[in-house]
This record gives sequence, structure tokens and C-alpha cells, in this order.
Amino acid sequence: MAKTWKADAERLLLSAESPSVLTTAMLHTLATTGRADAPSSATVGRWVAEMAGTGKLREVIRGVYLNRLGHRDVGPAAAAHWVRHRSVVSLSWVLEQGHVTNNFGDTITCVIPIEAGWPNPQVGDRHTSAATFRFFAMPAHLVDERSGKLEDIRDLRVDYPRTTLEKALMDWIYLGASRRSRLTRPPFDLDFGALNQRRLSRVARAMGLTGLLNAWVGQYEAYQADVDVQANRPTRMRI
Repeated sequence: MAKTWKADAERLLLSAESPSVLTTAMLHTLATTGRADAPSSATVGRWVAEMAGTGKLREVIRGVYLNRLGHRDVGPAAAAHWVRHRSVVSLSWVLEQGHVTNNFGDTITCVIPIEAGWPNPQVGDRHTSAATFRFFAMPAHLVDERSGKLEDIRDLRVDYPRTTLEKALMDWIYLGASRRSRLTRPPFDLDFGALNQRRLSRVARAMGLTGLLNAWVGQYEAYQADVDVQANRPTRMRI
């Protein structure tokens, strides 16, 4: 019975209401709060290492873990804002997950808002034990609620900051046109028809980027109308 705190802690982690991403401090609180038999910090540390070793937790960076007990399908993207403060999963990775592009990669792309008075964020690649994250900086007003209605800019189906497909494309168009960014424009072979066109227009208008969107769409349509592109386009099979 001396180990009942472990069973109770794991039972809490199994709950659907448990966090999908936890820090060492959160795990310590979960294991010790309100218990007469609360384990020491060292004991909790050994338990966390044991859980990570058996795959019940998955370490992303030091002190940050994916909760595989309660959320079997949770992926590293859910921990992006723990890897870089304020970051939002966006750009190519979001479009890949939505099957808008077919160039699937393992790198999780994110944007980080910047504003006067805030510390400069670390951009570029961050390699972790779970995945590689790639971070790009954008003005905060183009990332937060000033860039559109919440349901237009955030994928509300997930419990971490992640953009909608339409916002991901607009972020990419903006960064691709920025002289301060190393990111090139979005490719023209993506499935533009898979996007919600009304939402895309609303997001572009809220971001003040309607002109950039129209310019990119014009280039996209010219590319799609090219005779060679049409000749090489694969025939889609419906199953």
C-alpha cells in the first residue's frame, strides 16, 4: 500500500480531462497534492523517468512530457508553446496535416508573435527528442486575436495553439513576401479548393493582407492554367 500514490497519479493521468502535455512541476503537484503519503521530489523524479522509459510519458524537452496515458494520439505539436513561449503551430505543417499540401515532413512549423518591449524570440530550428520544431517571428497583431475572430484563426478542435488551414496559408503568404523572412512563398501545387474561401477572405481582411492574398491567388491561377502543369496533373481517383 506504500505505493498507492503512484496508482492514484496514473489514474489521474488516464482521465480524458488530464492535460495532454505536462511539466515536471505539474506531475509533482499531481502526485503529491493532498496526500499524507506524498512522495519526495526525488521519488517523483524517479517515477517520471520510469513513466518515460515505458512510454506512458514522452519527453519533448527537459521537464516537458506528452501524456500518452490519457491521450494516446497526442503528438509533439501539442508541446510547441512549451518549447518556445507564445508560439502557435502554423504554416506548412498545418497545411500538411489538412492534406492541402502533399509534401509531408516531420518538422513542426510555428510562428512566434513579436512586439515592442518583448524579449526577442529564438527563431530557426529547435531539435528535440520528440520532433524538430521550426520557428518564425511575426508581428503580434498578425498572430493574436487582432488577426481575426477566434474561430477563423484557431483550430478549436485541439487543446493547444494551432491555426486553421486558412490562417496557416495567410501566415505563409505574409512571411513569404517579407524581406525579413527566409521563408519562400507557398507552393502553387497545393489544393487551394480544400480551403474555406470565405474564411480565408475574412482572415486576409482582418490581417490587412487582402492585396497580398489577391496577388498570390493571381500567380496560383496562372500556374494552374499553364499547359504543361495541366498535362502533368495526376488524375484523381475516387474511392
